[in-house]
Amino acid sequence: MRSGSSRSSTFQNSGALTRSKIPERFSKSCERNGTIRLTKRLLFDTHAFLAFFNREEGSEKIKEFFDAVQNGETEGFVAVITLTELAYIYTRNAGADVARLRVMQIRGSNLNIIPLIPEIAVEAGLLKQPGISIADAIIAASARSVGAAVVTNDPHFSALGVEVNGYR
Repeated sequence: MRSGSSRSSTFQNSGALTRSKIPERFSKSCERNGTIRLTKRLLFDTHAFLAFFNREEGSEKIKEFFDAVQNGETEGFVAVITLTELAYIYTRNAGADVARLRVMQIRGSNLNIIPLIPEIAVEAGLLKQPGISIADAIIAASARSVGAAVVTNDPHFSALGVEVNGYR
């Protein structure tokens, strides 16, 4: 980060993610009556979008997660690399028009898109393991940066230090 920048970082110099040392899995909001409501944070993996859009097994559970995001019950995220993966997969299998439609649907939702900033890129490099794609390492680092669980059925995300919410 440049000197003089007013933007705060959620990373320590060692490259480890921090948000009061351990990322919170919940964000806090105050209700009108003064009570505190905890909202779980979820980051959707590429496979979750594919299963949802293709109405595969588990798509009903994914829809419940999406509905919770749309209703404000859950804070939802998507790593920008997921948009790249979806654009590639849909262009190859269904054409560029379908690819653009799917990406527009995600961008038009209440999901927060996490950009690939240098801190996340470095964290992904530190997390990367043999047999795990760099895209999945970026998704895991993105989830860790905001303290979100990953909606996926890929078991290797647990090995990358993120909570997994399966959908099958």
